[in-house]
Amino acid sequence: MTVEQIGDLPDRIITANDKPITDGAYVLIILDRALRGKDNPVIEAAIAHAHVLELPIIVFSELDTTIVHASDRLCYFTLGAFRELAKTLIEQNITCIQSIRKMGENSLESLVTDAAVIYTDEDYTHWDRTKCDRLLNLAQQTVFTVDASRLVPTRKLPEGLKTTPEFRKAHGSLRDRYLELRQAARSANQKTSTTNKTLENIPLHNFAEYTDAELTQLVSQLDIDHKISISKQHPPTQAVISDRLKTLQEHILKKYKWIRNNPALEYSTSELSPYLHFGMVSPHQILEAIEASEIPKSYTWKFRDEFLTWREWSHYQAFYDPNIHKYASLPDKAKQTLEAHAVDDRPELRSFEDILHGNTPDATWNAAQREWLNTGWLHNNLRMYWSKQILRFTESPQKAWSTACYLNDHISLDGRDPATYASMQWAFGKGKTGYSEKPIYGLVAPKSDRAILKREGMKEWIEKRSNK
Repeated sequence: MTVEQIGDLPDRIITANDKPITDGAYVLIILDRALRGKDNPVIEAAIAHAHVLELPIIVFSELDTTIVHASDRLCYFTLGAFRELAKTLIEQNITCIQSIRKMGENSLESLVTDAAVIYTDEDYTHWDRTKCDRLLNLAQQTVFTVDASRLVPTRKLPEGLKTTPEFRKAHGSLRDRYLELRQAARSANQKTSTTNKTLENIPLHNFAEYTDAELTQLVSQLDIDHKISISKQHPPTQAVISDRLKTLQEHILKKYKWIRNNPALEYSTSELSPYLHFGMVSPHQILEAIEASEIPKSYTWKFRDEFLTWREWSHYQAFYDPNIHKYASLPDKAKQTLEAHAVDDRPELRSFEDILHGNTPDATWNAAQREWLNTGWLHNNLRMYWSKQILRFTESPQKAWSTACYLNDHISLDGRDPATYASMQWAFGKGKTGYSEKPIYGLVAPKSDRAILKREGMKEWIEKRSNK
């Protein structure tokens, strides 16, 4: 079967440059964020093309230690994802090469040189676009990008959607179609092509056999930020993903719409966002877990909406706004009112170190920041409160935005993502205005912790983190 005949693949693939397919030795797959060996449209598309070209495939992933947010936490999680990916690919008899990019090194270049054609995943933050641009600058052959991160391919949605209700309507009308097409693509049951050609002079290194201790030791030797520690609460393994999907089915779906705003309750959220961000699990796999549960849709609709509408709406926004991570991308009215109040007194100003370690006058905010700093993950309801308060602790709205982005990018396992940037944009005024003008915030709606403190167990949750 050709790519054009396989499920949703034709709708997910984009030709990213105008280079030809060359007389190379293999089809190269570069996985930056779709770090999974199954239910992966990038791999499926490349296998189909490799059959036509009668070439083998190579899957390559690279940990880049030169990026500004490289830390023990993010590098360990990435290498753990690499390990799970490598295990799955080896089971499928697919060649897997994984490396660590250090300053001045470019292990990607030699692999690109000998490839006939290249397939890679497509994502939309500035971090993702920078990686793609680097590849396109190297490639002298055709590069195809594949939408592997979203249930509905972003380009198949109408342009110009301005509001969440508009997006929900357009997206909702396509969900069933793309779930069926994805199932059809998986059922094609493709095998890697066989060939007499051999791969020579290629170091076939991957992390499949590394233990947790070996990965930890390796990370400790890298030239990165060692102050942001590895998260023990969110191990990068398929076993944890399976456990969390099971918990979603058995405990979360039936009560999610009632308890989703309470971080103190055990089953108020799935905690799958780090694994979605790194592509260790696909949105199709999560939706199928929901469909397979015995919970009525009248109970599960809210989780579906949060997981599908809001997450993919943020990706849609990032696709059309490459600068979603910048203060300048905030709505003009929000910037105008925030800047008009930039001269207001800020009696709660704090240093960056105090903000980083959760040493402010706000006990609720401190607990949220310490949870995020210590574990790499924070409940979404607290993130909304967290983002709003940054404006109180910094000397200007621009400084507040850069501080929020820095913390999101450096300490959060699911940071550097369209969803996290969109959430912060909401906090800084992309949404309904406040009912009246307030100091510091202007017409940007503030958010208090009164409702948070009334929720069952939250005072104890905050107190526990205040003593750390």
